[in-house]
Amino acid sequence: MKTRPYGFIVLLSIFLGLNFLAPCFAATVQEIAKKLSTLPPDQRKKAIEDGARQEGQFVLYTSMSVQDNPKVMAAFEKAYPFVKTDVYRGTPRSALLKASTEARAGRYAVDIIGTAPVEMWQLKQAKLSTGYLSPELQAMPKGSYDPEGYWSAFEVTPIVVAFQTKLLKAPDIPNNYQDLLNPKYKGKMNLGTEEYDWFSVMLDAMGQDKGLAYMRALAKQDLHLPGPSSRMRVQLMLAGESAIALAARGRRVVEFKEQGAPIDFRIFDPYAGEPNSLALMARAPHPHAAILFTDYLLSQTGQAMLAEIPRLSIRKGIKQKGRLQDLFAKDFTFVNPASYGANTKQLIDQFNQIFGVRP
Repeated sequence: MKTRPYGFIVLLSIFLGLNFLAPCFAATVQEIAKKLSTLPPDQRKKAIEDGARQEGQFVLYTSMSVQDNPKVMAAFEKAYPFVKTDVYRGTPRSALLKASTEARAGRYAVDIIGTAPVEMWQLKQAKLSTGYLSPELQAMPKGSYDPEGYWSAFEVTPIVVAFQTKLLKAPDIPNNYQDLLNPKYKGKMNLGTEEYDWFSVMLDAMGQDKGLAYMRALAKQDLHLPGPSSRMRVQLMLAGESAIALAARGRRVVEFKEQGAPIDFRIFDPYAGEPNSLALMARAPHPHAAILFTDYLLSQTGQAMLAEIPRLSIRKGIKQKGRLQDLFAKDFTFVNPASYGANTKQLIDQFNQIFGVRP
Protein backbone atom coordinates (compact mmCIF):
# COMPACT_ATOMS: atom_id res chain seq x y z
CA MET A 1 0.00 0.00 0.00
CA LYS A 2 1.44 3.33 -1.00
CA THR A 3 1.07 6.45 1.04
CA ARG A 4 -0.21 9.50 -0.87
CA PRO A 5 0.95 12.51 1.15
CA TYR A 6 -0.01 15.20 -1.38
CA GLY A 7 -1.99 18.08 0.02
CA PHE A 8 0.00 17.89 3.24
CA ILE A 9 -0.12 21.62 3.90
CA VAL A 10 -3.88 21.74 3.37
CA LEU A 11 -4.42 18.75 5.63
CA LEU A 12 -2.17 20.18 8.32
CA SER A 13 -4.13 23.41 8.29
CA ILE A 14 -7.38 21.49 8.71
CA PHE A 15 -5.95 19.49 11.59
CA LEU A 16 -4.62 22.51 13.42
CA GLY A 17 -8.15 23.82 13.33
CA LEU A 18 -9.34 20.59 14.93
CA ASN A 19 -7.13 20.82 17.99
CA PHE A 20 -9.71 22.82 19.89
CA LEU A 21 -11.95 19.76 19.64
CA ALA A 22 -9.74 17.73 21.98
CA PRO A 23 -12.71 16.31 23.80
CA CYS A 24 -13.57 15.33 27.29
CA PHE A 25 -15.04 12.21 25.63
CA ALA A 26 -11.49 11.15 24.71
CA ALA A 27 -10.80 10.60 28.41
CA THR A 28 -13.80 8.25 28.52
CA VAL A 29 -12.30 6.06 25.80
CA GLN A 30 -8.95 6.10 27.58
CA GLU A 31 -10.62 5.32 30.89
CA ILE A 32 -12.20 2.22 29.38
CA ALA A 33 -8.81 1.00 28.18
CA LYS A 34 -7.24 1.89 31.54
CA LYS A 35 -9.88 -0.04 33.46
CA LEU A 36 -9.51 -3.03 31.17
CA SER A 37 -5.76 -3.06 31.78
CA THR A 38 -6.36 -3.74 35.49
CA LEU A 39 -8.48 -6.84 34.90
CA PRO A 40 -7.31 -10.46 34.70
CA PRO A 41 -7.47 -11.84 31.11
CA ASP A 42 -10.79 -13.69 31.55
CA GLN A 43 -12.52 -10.73 33.18
CA ARG A 44 -11.05 -8.36 30.62
CA LYS A 45 -12.36 -10.48 27.75
CA LYS A 46 -15.83 -10.66 29.31
CA ALA A 47 -15.94 -6.90 29.94
CA ILE A 48 -14.99 -6.13 26.33
CA GLU A 49 -17.49 -8.59 24.88
CA ASP A 50 -20.30 -7.45 27.17
CA GLY A 51 -19.68 -3.83 26.21
CA ALA A 52 -19.41 -4.68 22.51
CA ARG A 53 -22.64 -6.68 22.69
CA GLN A 54 -24.45 -3.64 24.08
CA GLU A 55 -22.96 -1.38 21.40
CA GLY A 56 -23.82 -3.88 18.68
CA GLN A 57 -21.59 -2.45 15.96
CA PHE A 58 -18.50 -0.46 15.05
CA VAL A 59 -17.49 1.76 12.13
CA LEU A 60 -14.20 1.34 10.26
CA TYR A 61 -12.63 3.64 7.67
CA THR A 62 -9.99 1.71 5.75
CA SER A 63 -7.76 1.76 2.69
CA MET A 64 -7.58 -2.05 2.46
CA SER A 65 -8.55 -3.41 -0.96
CA VAL A 66 -12.19 -3.93 -1.86
CA GLN A 67 -11.35 -7.59 -2.56
CA ASP A 68 -9.82 -8.36 0.83
CA ASN A 69 -11.54 -6.13 3.36
CA PRO A 70 -14.92 -7.94 3.15
CA LYS A 71 -13.11 -11.19 3.99
CA VAL A 72 -11.65 -9.63 7.13
CA MET A 73 -15.02 -8.26 8.21
CA ALA A 74 -16.76 -11.58 7.54
CA ALA A 75 -14.21 -13.44 9.65
CA PHE A 76 -14.67 -11.00 12.53
CA GLU A 77 -18.48 -11.18 12.38
CA LYS A 78 -18.28 -14.97 12.34
CA ALA A 79 -16.16 -14.88 15.51
CA TYR A 80 -18.37 -12.22 17.14
CA PRO A 81 -21.86 -12.40 15.55
CA PHE A 82 -23.25 -9.91 18.07
CA VAL A 83 -21.19 -7.08 16.49
CA LYS A 84 -22.04 -5.77 13.04
CA THR A 85 -19.49 -3.89 10.98
CA ASP A 86 -19.96 -0.73 8.93
CA VAL A 87 -17.07 0.00 6.57
CA TYR A 88 -16.06 2.96 4.44
CA ARG A 89 -13.28 2.11 2.01
CA GLY A 90 -11.16 4.75 0.30
CA THR A 91 -7.60 5.89 -0.21
CA PRO A 92 -5.50 6.70 2.86
CA ARG A 93 -6.07 10.38 2.20
CA SER A 94 -9.83 10.13 1.63
CA ALA A 95 -10.35 8.09 4.80
CA LEU A 96 -8.47 10.74 6.75
CA LEU A 97 -10.32 13.63 5.14
CA LYS A 98 -13.69 12.00 5.80
CA ALA A 99 -12.93 11.65 9.50
CA SER A 100 -11.55 15.18 9.83
CA THR A 101 -14.43 16.76 7.91
CA GLU A 102 -16.97 14.95 10.08
CA ALA A 103 -15.14 16.06 13.24
CA ARG A 104 -15.23 19.69 12.14
CA ALA A 105 -18.99 19.33 11.71
CA GLY A 106 -19.28 17.85 15.21
CA ARG A 107 -20.10 14.37 13.92
CA TYR A 108 -18.10 11.49 15.35
CA ALA A 109 -19.14 8.37 13.46
CA VAL A 110 -15.91 6.42 13.05
CA ASP A 111 -14.42 4.10 15.67
CA ILE A 112 -11.25 2.90 13.93
CA ILE A 113 -9.18 4.05 10.97
CA GLY A 114 -6.93 1.52 9.28
CA THR A 115 -4.44 3.08 6.89
CA ALA A 116 -0.90 4.28 6.11
CA PRO A 117 1.91 5.86 8.21
CA VAL A 118 1.48 9.56 7.35
CA GLU A 119 -2.22 9.40 8.10
CA MET A 120 -1.53 7.72 11.45
CA TRP A 121 0.70 10.63 12.42
CA GLN A 122 -1.78 13.25 11.25
CA LEU A 123 -4.61 11.63 13.21
CA LYS A 124 -2.51 11.83 16.36
CA GLN A 125 -1.48 15.44 15.74
CA ALA A 126 -5.11 16.43 15.19
CA LYS A 127 -6.10 14.70 18.45
CA LEU A 128 -8.59 12.61 16.51
CA SER A 129 -7.03 9.32 17.63
CA THR A 130 -6.19 8.05 21.09
CA GLY A 131 -3.64 5.69 22.56
CA TYR A 132 -4.52 2.03 23.03
CA LEU A 133 -1.91 -0.62 23.79
CA SER A 134 -3.48 -4.00 23.07
CA PRO A 135 -2.08 -6.95 25.05
CA GLU A 136 -1.60 -8.62 21.65
CA LEU A 137 1.20 -6.16 20.85
CA GLN A 138 3.55 -8.27 22.96
CA ALA A 139 3.75 -10.66 20.00
CA MET A 140 4.36 -7.94 17.42
CA PRO A 141 7.80 -6.98 16.05
CA LYS A 142 9.78 -4.00 17.21
CA GLY A 143 8.84 -0.74 15.52
CA SER A 144 5.44 -1.93 14.34
CA TYR A 145 3.45 0.09 16.87
CA ASP A 146 3.55 3.42 18.66
CA PRO A 147 4.88 3.21 22.24
CA GLU A 148 1.84 5.23 23.35
CA GLY A 149 -0.56 3.12 21.28
CA TYR A 150 -1.63 5.72 18.72
CA TRP A 151 -1.10 3.20 15.92
CA SER A 152 -0.64 -0.56 15.73
CA ALA A 153 0.45 -2.24 12.50
CA PHE A 154 -1.35 -5.45 11.57
CA GLU A 155 0.22 -6.10 8.16
CA VAL A 156 3.15 -4.98 6.04
CA THR A 157 4.17 -4.31 2.46
CA PRO A 158 7.82 -5.42 2.12
CA ILE A 159 10.10 -3.31 -0.08
CA VAL A 160 12.72 -5.34 -1.96
CA VAL A 161 15.22 -5.00 -4.79
CA ALA A 162 13.90 -6.99 -7.76
CA PHE A 163 15.90 -8.07 -10.80
CA GLN A 164 15.32 -9.64 -14.20
CA THR A 165 17.02 -13.05 -14.19
CA LYS A 166 17.60 -13.08 -17.96
CA LEU A 167 19.45 -9.78 -17.80
CA LEU A 168 21.28 -10.26 -14.51
CA LYS A 169 23.16 -13.48 -13.79
CA ALA A 170 24.46 -14.72 -10.44
CA PRO A 171 27.93 -13.07 -10.46
CA ASP A 172 26.40 -9.65 -11.14
CA ILE A 173 23.52 -9.71 -8.65
CA PRO A 174 24.02 -6.93 -6.05
CA ASN A 175 24.24 -7.95 -2.40
CA ASN A 176 23.61 -4.64 -0.65
CA TYR A 177 22.69 -1.02 -1.29
CA GLN A 178 26.32 0.01 -1.61
CA ASP A 179 26.76 -2.41 -4.51
CA LEU A 180 24.15 -0.45 -6.48
CA LEU A 181 26.66 2.40 -6.85
CA ASN A 182 28.91 0.19 -8.98
CA PRO A 183 29.26 1.71 -12.49
CA LYS A 184 28.17 -1.59 -14.08
CA TYR A 185 24.59 -0.87 -12.96
CA LYS A 186 24.48 2.61 -14.46
CA GLY A 187 21.40 3.05 -16.65
CA LYS A 188 20.09 -0.40 -15.68
CA MET A 189 17.87 0.44 -12.70
CA ASN A 190 14.43 1.97 -12.28
CA LEU A 191 12.85 3.75 -9.31
CA GLY A 192 9.34 5.00 -8.65
CA THR A 193 8.62 8.71 -8.59
CA GLU A 194 6.87 8.57 -5.18
CA GLU A 195 9.05 6.23 -3.12
CA TYR A 196 8.90 8.45 -0.05
CA ASP A 197 8.34 5.59 2.42
CA TRP A 198 11.49 3.81 1.27
CA PHE A 199 13.38 7.12 1.20
CA SER A 200 12.33 7.86 4.79
CA VAL A 201 13.49 4.46 6.07
CA MET A 202 16.83 4.80 4.29
CA LEU A 203 17.51 8.23 5.79
CA ASP A 204 16.46 7.11 9.27
CA ALA A 205 18.74 4.07 9.09
CA MET A 206 21.76 5.76 7.52
CA GLY A 207 21.40 9.12 9.23
CA GLN A 208 20.48 12.29 7.37
CA ASP A 209 23.92 13.28 6.09
CA LYS A 210 25.07 9.82 5.00
CA GLY A 211 21.63 8.95 3.70
CA LEU A 212 21.35 12.04 1.51
CA ALA A 213 24.92 11.54 0.25
CA TYR A 214 24.03 7.97 -0.71
CA MET A 215 20.87 9.07 -2.51
CA ARG A 216 22.78 11.68 -4.50
CA ALA A 217 25.31 9.03 -5.53
CA LEU A 218 22.48 6.67 -6.50
CA ALA A 219 20.83 9.38 -8.59
CA LYS A 220 24.03 9.64 -10.65
CA GLN A 221 23.42 6.05 -11.82
CA ASP A 222 21.02 7.33 -14.50
CA LEU A 223 17.94 5.75 -12.98
CA HIS A 224 14.83 5.24 -15.07
CA LEU A 225 11.84 6.96 -13.42
CA PRO A 226 8.78 5.70 -15.32
CA GLY A 227 6.13 6.67 -12.75
CA PRO A 228 4.74 5.90 -9.28
CA SER A 229 3.43 2.36 -9.84
CA SER A 230 5.65 -0.42 -8.50
CA ARG A 231 3.73 -3.02 -10.48
CA MET A 232 4.22 -1.11 -13.72
CA ARG A 233 7.94 -0.72 -13.03
CA VAL A 234 8.31 -4.45 -12.46
CA GLN A 235 6.43 -5.17 -15.68
CA LEU A 236 8.71 -2.77 -17.56
CA MET A 237 11.72 -4.51 -16.06
CA LEU A 238 10.40 -7.87 -17.21
CA ALA A 239 10.00 -6.39 -20.70
CA GLY A 240 13.69 -5.42 -20.70
CA GLU A 241 13.42 -1.71 -19.83
CA SER A 242 15.86 -2.24 -16.96
CA ALA A 243 17.59 -5.05 -15.12
CA ILE A 244 16.79 -3.92 -11.58
CA ALA A 245 13.68 -2.43 -9.96
CA LEU A 246 14.51 -0.54 -6.78
CA ALA A 247 11.94 -0.31 -3.97
CA ALA A 248 9.73 -2.96 -5.55
CA ARG A 249 6.76 -4.29 -3.59
CA GLY A 250 7.72 -7.77 -2.47
CA ARG A 251 4.30 -9.37 -2.68
CA ARG A 252 3.90 -8.47 -6.36
CA VAL A 253 7.41 -9.69 -7.12
CA VAL A 254 6.65 -13.05 -5.50
CA GLU A 255 3.40 -13.30 -7.46
CA PHE A 256 5.25 -12.75 -10.75
CA LYS A 257 7.87 -15.30 -9.70
CA GLU A 258 5.22 -17.90 -8.87
CA GLN A 259 3.71 -17.34 -12.32
CA GLY A 260 7.05 -18.30 -13.89
CA ALA A 261 8.28 -14.82 -14.83
CA PRO A 262 12.09 -14.32 -15.06
CA ILE A 263 12.28 -12.41 -11.79
CA ASP A 264 13.84 -12.72 -8.36
CA PHE A 265 14.62 -10.39 -5.49
CA ARG A 266 17.09 -9.58 -2.76
CA ILE A 267 16.48 -8.17 0.71
CA PHE A 268 18.93 -5.46 1.72
CA ASP A 269 19.50 -3.72 5.05
CA PRO A 270 17.64 -1.64 5.99
CA TYR A 271 14.70 -3.82 4.99
CA ALA A 272 11.91 -1.28 4.61
CA GLY A 273 8.36 -2.30 5.44
CA GLU A 274 5.28 -0.15 4.83
CA PRO A 275 2.86 -0.86 7.68
CA ASN A 276 -0.91 -0.82 7.45
CA SER A 277 -2.02 0.21 10.93
CA LEU A 278 -5.08 0.68 13.12
CA ALA A 279 -5.86 3.79 15.15
CA LEU A 280 -8.63 3.95 17.75
CA MET A 281 -10.55 7.21 17.54
CA ALA A 282 -10.66 9.46 20.60
CA ARG A 283 -14.42 9.89 20.28
CA ALA A 284 -15.21 6.37 19.14
CA PRO A 285 -18.97 5.89 19.61
CA HIS A 286 -18.50 2.13 20.05
CA PRO A 287 -15.27 1.87 22.06
CA HIS A 288 -15.70 -1.69 23.35
CA ALA A 289 -16.44 -3.03 19.86
CA ALA A 290 -13.48 -1.06 18.49
CA ILE A 291 -11.18 -2.56 21.12
CA LEU A 292 -12.59 -6.02 20.42
CA PHE A 293 -11.84 -5.68 16.70
CA THR A 294 -8.35 -4.30 17.32
CA ASP A 295 -7.47 -7.15 19.68
CA TYR A 296 -8.91 -9.68 17.22
CA LEU A 297 -6.96 -8.41 14.22
CA LEU A 298 -3.70 -8.43 16.20
CA SER A 299 -4.35 -11.84 17.77
CA GLN A 300 -3.00 -15.20 16.63
CA THR A 301 -6.41 -16.00 15.15
CA GLY A 302 -6.77 -12.69 13.32
CA GLN A 303 -3.22 -12.70 11.99
CA ALA A 304 -3.54 -16.29 10.75
CA MET A 305 -6.78 -15.28 9.02
CA LEU A 306 -4.98 -12.42 7.25
CA ALA A 307 -2.19 -14.73 6.09
CA GLU A 308 -4.76 -17.14 4.67
CA ILE A 309 -6.38 -14.45 2.45
CA PRO A 310 -3.38 -13.92 1.76
CA ARG A 311 -2.28 -10.67 3.39
CA LEU A 312 1.17 -10.19 4.91
CA SER A 313 0.45 -10.30 8.63
CA ILE A 314 3.33 -9.48 10.97
CA ARG A 315 2.70 -11.31 14.23
CA LYS A 316 5.66 -13.45 15.24
CA GLY A 317 5.26 -17.11 14.36
CA ILE A 318 2.60 -16.69 11.67
CA LYS A 319 3.25 -18.82 8.59
CA GLN A 320 2.72 -17.01 5.30
CA LYS A 321 1.33 -18.70 2.19
CA GLY A 322 3.76 -20.30 -0.24
CA ARG A 323 6.75 -18.23 -1.29
CA LEU A 324 5.41 -15.19 0.53
CA GLN A 325 7.23 -16.64 3.53
CA ASP A 326 10.50 -15.78 1.74
CA LEU A 327 9.70 -12.10 2.34
CA PHE A 328 10.13 -12.66 6.08
CA ALA A 329 13.76 -13.81 5.91
CA LYS A 330 14.91 -10.64 7.71
CA ASP A 331 13.43 -8.25 10.24
CA PHE A 332 11.69 -5.19 8.87
CA THR A 333 12.59 -1.60 9.51
CA PHE A 334 9.07 -0.23 9.54
CA VAL A 335 8.25 3.18 8.14
CA ASN A 336 8.00 5.33 11.26
CA PRO A 337 4.88 7.53 11.22
CA ALA A 338 6.46 9.92 13.73
CA SER A 339 9.57 10.43 11.60
CA TYR A 340 7.89 10.40 8.19
CA GLY A 341 4.73 12.22 9.22
CA ALA A 342 6.55 15.05 10.98
CA ASN A 343 8.85 15.63 8.00
CA THR A 344 6.65 14.77 5.03
CA LYS A 345 7.10 17.96 3.03
CA GLN A 346 10.85 18.03 3.60
CA LEU A 347 11.23 14.38 2.59
CA ILE A 348 9.19 14.86 -0.58
CA ASP A 349 11.16 17.98 -1.52
CA GLN A 350 14.48 16.20 -0.92
CA PHE A 351 13.41 13.16 -2.93
CA ASN A 352 12.18 15.25 -5.85
CA GLN A 353 15.28 17.44 -5.89
CA ILE A 354 17.74 14.55 -5.73
CA PHE A 355 16.05 12.37 -8.34
CA GLY A 356 14.84 15.18 -10.59
CA VAL A 357 11.13 14.52 -10.12
CA ARG A 358 8.75 17.32 -10.99
CA PRO A 359 5.96 17.67 -8.39
